Amino acid sequence: MIPSVRKIISGIIPINEQYLDVLFTKFKAVSYKKGDYFVREGQISRYIGFIVKGCLMCVYNSDGKEYIDEFSLDNEFISDYASFITGAPADKDIICLEDCELLILSYSNLQKLYETDPVFERTGRLIAEMLFMNWQQRVKSLLINDAETRYLKLTESRPDLIQRVPLYLVAQYLRISPETLSRIRRNTSLQ
Repeated sequence: MIPSVRKIISGIIPINEQYLDVLFTKFKAVSYKKGDYFVREGQISRYIGFIVKGCLMCVYNSDGKEYIDEFSLDNEFISDYASFITGAPADKDIICLEDCELLILSYSNLQKLYETDPVFERTGRLIAEMLFMNWQQRVKSLLINDAETRYLKLTESRPDLIQRVPLYLVAQYLRISPETLSRIRRNTSLQ
């Protein structure tokens, strides 16, 4: 499991093997079954997870409706980050859509790493910045792009998502009806 995480972290910031060895002493390997919750709304998100294998979905619930915030797949990080850093209850659910293998890092272990050496703080900052930029691009797309453009951007940037997530959930994520998604898929396949 660790080699893929090493590769991802090394791709974000040049970090030597000695630091990686220290970093990985703080992670714990865990497994979840399809349908399990990584985070439940109302509970504190105590871990950041790195997905070694699997697919998870972040969902906000309001007035009996679900709003899909994000999907996270292999080699991506997952958390209710606001809950993780503040200790406040999570305001979303994070649900496993597949059986998942994760490496998790607790808040206290992350703080210990930050205190150990500035390289860990820099690594954490760069990962947080990367995740923020991804989130900002999604919000921007929801605000300014039409449904077809959002779908095409998704298939271009994350083609494996369409293969692994049921289409009705993809439609919900794109903020369109399943029928609209079917029409867009039909139209774009004809082009």
